[in-house]
Amino acid sequence: MFCVAPSELETKMNVTKGGLVLFSANSNSSCMELSKKIAERLGVEMGKVQVYQEPNRETRVQIQESVRGKDVFIIQTVSKDVNTTVMELLIMVYACKTSCAKSITGVIPYFPYSKQCKMRKRGSIVSKLLASMMCKAGLTHLITMDLHQKEIQGFFNIPVDNLRASPFLLQYIQEEIPDYRNAVIVAKSPASAKRAQSFAERLRLGIAVIHGEAQDAESDLVDGRHSPPMVRNAAAIHPSLEIPLLIPKEKPPITVVGDVGGRIAIIVVVVTNTIPHEIQKLQCPKIKTVDISMILSEAIRRIHNGESMSYLFRNIGLDD
Repeated sequence: MFCVAPSELETKMNVTKGGLVLFSANSNSSCMELSKKIAERLGVEMGKVQVYQEPNRETRVQIQESVRGKDVFIIQTVSKDVNTTVMELLIMVYACKTSCAKSITGVIPYFPYSKQCKMRKRGSIVSKLLASMMCKAGLTHLITMDLHQKEIQGFFNIPVDNLRASPFLLQYIQEEIPDYRNAVIVAKSPASAKRAQSFAERLRLGIAVIHGEAQDAESDLVDGRHSPPMVRNAAAIHPSLEIPLLIPKEKPPITVVGDVGGRIAIIVVVVTNTIPHEIQKLQCPKIKTVDISMILSEAIRRIHNGESMSYLFRNIGLDD
């Protein structure tokens, strides 16, 4: 039913050839928990590296062991300071490249700027920019998980393995939620209906879709490519031309009154540990974590040993 059986993965851990170096590119110690779990499953020690910030906020990376001719895997989990996280990764990749590493694989469970993958008026497709920067820095392979849009893989000119967390989430539902068969899978928007349908089919449950007014902040803004445009001084510019104005609908703000802590109907929020959230778990006991270090460890092992990655994508639907 699932793409990977955890018991099968456990039997394949700690089986790696020599020449593998595992680094964590995070200067924040709270972001290294996932890296330590992956290293423990692989049976290797974390590589020796110093990543820190200068007084002027410049990022400095010092690799303290030889990587010449070795397969380097750099694990980077995204912290609140996304821009610093990106620079830490780029500088470490470039440092390994100039140190003659055989290959440099970035393990980025949550790919930053992945939501900025579409052109919006006079904006930019930042995901494409970031992909180009990573490839230029020296990245030769990328392992990530559940990209916001699968098409982001096309921004890279290197191999990209977009792993899925759905098997672990489905396993959590089956094992931890009592009477889960008396439930329904709800898609929060029509855009997520396909993924919800994929979950519902594998769990053999019904599906519902919440359809409402779009909350995109830019949906009320209009530029010259739409008609009629929002022109405030059209009469002053062209007295003979009158263009009807589009008045955005005003939406009343949502106000929560009183102490609602513990009274919200949500029983549990299930998330993965692709990003650190230990502080949030202390603040909200409803947050439950699903560990995905197992599949990341197996992906690293297979790439290092030159094995096929198709095993990790068994029974994964097109809509996952």
